[in-house]
Amino acid sequence: MIDAGRLAIYTMIKRMLNLKEGIGNKGKSLKPKPFAVYNAGLYDYTIIKELPFEKYRKFALELFQCKDEPHEVGKVKLDGYFGLDHVLVFKWKNEHEYVLDYESIDQLHSLIGDKIGKRFFIIVPWASVAFGEDVVPKDDVKYYILKIPYSIIDELHKKQFTPLSQPIYTDQDVNTVLEQVGFDFINPPTVECDYYFDKPKSGLGRFTGEKEAVIKIKKFYSNVTTKKPISEEDRGFKALSMVMVDFDYNGEWFNLSKWFSSKDLEKNNWEIRLDPKKLGKKMMVVYMDVYGNEKKEVLTLKNFRGGRR
Repeated sequence: MIDAGRLAIYTMIKRMLNLKEGIGNKGKSLKPKPFAVYNAGLYDYTIIKELPFEKYRKFALELFQCKDEPHEVGKVKLDGYFGLDHVLVFKWKNEHEYVLDYESIDQLHSLIGDKIGKRFFIIVPWASVAFGEDVVPKDDVKYYILKIPYSIIDELHKKQFTPLSQPIYTDQDVNTVLEQVGFDFINPPTVECDYYFDKPKSGLGRFTGEKEAVIKIKKFYSNVTTKKPISEEDRGFKALSMVMVDFDYNGEWFNLSKWFSSKDLEKNNWEIRLDPKKLGKKMMVVYMDVYGNEKKEVLTLKNFRGGRR
């Protein structure tokens, strides 16, 4: 199967994971056989793989428009700055290749966590990340993971691709045809949210005292890179395509439970309201801009003010 729409891709994954043996997808559940999901574009893994680390490091910094300025913090060698924040280019090309996992973040945090401010950026190949989310919080520091797919983009072949647009209306369903072609590197949007419990605005919960888990989107900003200028306004909430949620994230793959279009979110004052009783130990939330760039975060009910209710 192949598709350019992220919602369609997640829907296909969900259908593969929930196949039944009967006609019409009814009856006994089938145990899904292993399958892989690839981000397909004009990839050339070999070109990136064969670059000497110093050239790869320079390429990675330029890719995300970071300032190339080697420096040290707490005896840890860092590579530059993203704005005013520190940047590390993950050194995955050692004698024994390894991946960026939670243990790596913990070790890094123990060395520099009290010296780097509120944000820290790590540039790393997509396939070398052992977890799904794009931001890993540790105490008061957020570690942002800037993932590089192995695509041939402007810096390598001087080609400009059209970012793939994504739907913003609920009626633009998974069967909508997207005419654009091309691929650009993943650049997650900036998202800031409040998480809290609140009385339902509709339904019986208003009278029974039951609470809803609320995700209030305070800020959305698309960081997509294009040669055609994009206004600050068009990078804001206008660039939000949808929010997708896996109510019971298993820590390995995203299984779509529900999605919210930006137009519906706008009508609801940029709030996502969920029934806590339907949520598992973890949930994954995927915020996507109209170009297909995603920010993924993993939440538990403890993230919502007041804990489980």
